Amino acid sequence: MPRDYYEVLGIAKTATQDEIKKAYRSLAKKYHPDVSTEAKEVAEAKFKEISEAYEILSDEEKRKLYDQYGHDGVKNSFGQDGFSWDDFTRADDISDIFGDIFGGMFGGRGRGRSRSSAQQGDSLRYDLEISLEDVLNGKKVNLDIPHAILCDACKGTGGKDGKVTTCKTCGGQGQVQRVARSPFGNMVTVSECPDCRGRGKTSEEKCPNCRGSGRVTKEAKISLNIPKGIEDGMRLRVAGEGNAGYNGGPAGDLYVVIHVKDDKTFDRDGANLWTGITASYPKLVIGGEEKVKTLEGETVMLKIPAGTDVGTVLRIPGKGLPRMNSSSRGDLMVRVSVNVPKKVSAEVRELLMKLDETAGAKAKSKSKKSGIRKTIEDIKDNL
Repeated sequence: MPRDYYEVLGIAKTATQDEIKKAYRSLAKKYHPDVSTEAKEVAEAKFKEISEAYEILSDEEKRKLYDQYGHDGVKNSFGQDGFSWDDFTRADDISDIFGDIFGGMFGGRGRGRSRSSAQQGDSLRYDLEISLEDVLNGKKVNLDIPHAILCDACKGTGGKDGKVTTCKTCGGQGQVQRVARSPFGNMVTVSECPDCRGRGKTSEEKCPNCRGSGRVTKEAKISLNIPKGIEDGMRLRVAGEGNAGYNGGPAGDLYVVIHVKDDKTFDRDGANLWTGITASYPKLVIGGEEKVKTLEGETVMLKIPAGTDVGTVLRIPGKGLPRMNSSSRGDLMVRVSVNVPKKVSAEVRELLMKLDETAGAKAKSKSKKSGIRKTIEDIKDNL
């Protein structure tokens, strides 16, 4: 006896028709012999089993009988040998399930559209490289974008002087059908008409301006504003600046993809910028100031607190990048490193040795502290 139909489709007995169809769609795409990774015999058996379950549960009357009497209630739906493909009546109802797999079948009601109907044109992509300064200030750019537009000479028809007739091969449908045998019986594969290339119209003479394509390539001049704070990889959409549509359909869009160039001085972290300074050892010990160049090109004085460790990150508020759609800015993060001279004078060497002797010792008096500080200051002055 066949397995429980609800179990076969992996659904509850309270499942709606939409849930039943969704479950069948998922399993059919997995076990159809033409796409399944299972052995052909196994896939065919499973595909037949789920189709039998769908045949019963997708029909309200058959489902009601099955719920009341089980398999005995629906045995008259099939022949003496049980379910066969001749018993499958739901092919037209599920044509959309397989349209995206096989390019259209069950009488040609697949999902694909021919160009004989109005269709939007293709969208285009343009990659634009900008600098960190452009991110800081924003930028207006002028782009020359080649795209397809309707041919003025033939008004997009592709025929000389715009004269076209209905395609005899496809009857104006833009598609042709090929019949093939399958487990469901005769099935139809739909493809683009080779004579009219999906338009449904042909012409005795091609338009000499576009050579029958109905479209010509022209360079469009696009003015685009790059907003402040834009992130690397963001896309800016320019509506209607893609390729022309088909049969009166709208043009596609232009997508400008932003690429921010690496900067020699600054690294970006969202709205924050990172840079570095090199200070002398005495300055890290007793404190001081260092000049830091900002992205704007100005110089600010950064205070270095006494006792700053190498690798410490100091912050300059508001000197980072703007945040998009905001008046606020990120910060400039400054990592501190130390400047170690390769050679020193004899005087500096003597001072360093003196400092080395006292730096680790615990100061016993104010005068001792003052002596260490004076030694550091002497080193600072001599470096």
